[in-house]
Amino acid sequence: MRQSIGVKIWMILALSLVLHSGCQKTNQEYRGDVMLSSAFNFEDASVYGYNFELGKRLRYPSVGEPLPDIIVDRYRLLDGSVKPGFTSPANTNGFALAGAFDDLDESQDFFENELLTFDENAEFSPSSDTVREFQVWVLKTTLNKYVKLHVREIWTTEDVTGIFNEVMIDYYYQPDGTATFPR
Repeated sequence: MRQSIGVKIWMILALSLVLHSGCQKTNQEYRGDVMLSSAFNFEDASVYGYNFELGKRLRYPSVGEPLPDIIVDRYRLLDGSVKPGFTSPANTNGFALAGAFDDLDESQDFFENELLTFDENAEFSPSSDTVREFQVWVLKTTLNKYVKLHVREIWTTEDVTGIFNEVMIDYYYQPDGTATFPR
């Protein structure tokens, strides 16, 4: 009996700690990385994107659910290859290319240390052009919030459902509505 009471007390303390830490917003919660894929999910007839405000993957299209801020499309080029591109569903704003680099170190340095602010009057497009490794993009969401995106790695995969792309991005979501990204 004592052991079960001790376990219950420990669980209550652990739950309290988790709930308390989950209520505190820090800049770290708005930064991270996510793998996005253009693979079509036949079970629910959708692709999965990412919503930065909610900090989670969401399917698209969906009914009665929030939309993702970003999904990866596939673009078939004239040479037959398939390249990724970004789309922001139901967004009249979208993407602006901030920089393109030759290697990971250069693009990472720009993303982390140089792109600290972005022109809020820049021209944004609901869909990007084809996306390449080591590019840095800025997304203006449907809620008029800004996200800087660093394309770290891209894979092209083929399986029984077809050819699709996977894109690994680093992101920094700015929830205050400005295009300023502190270090």
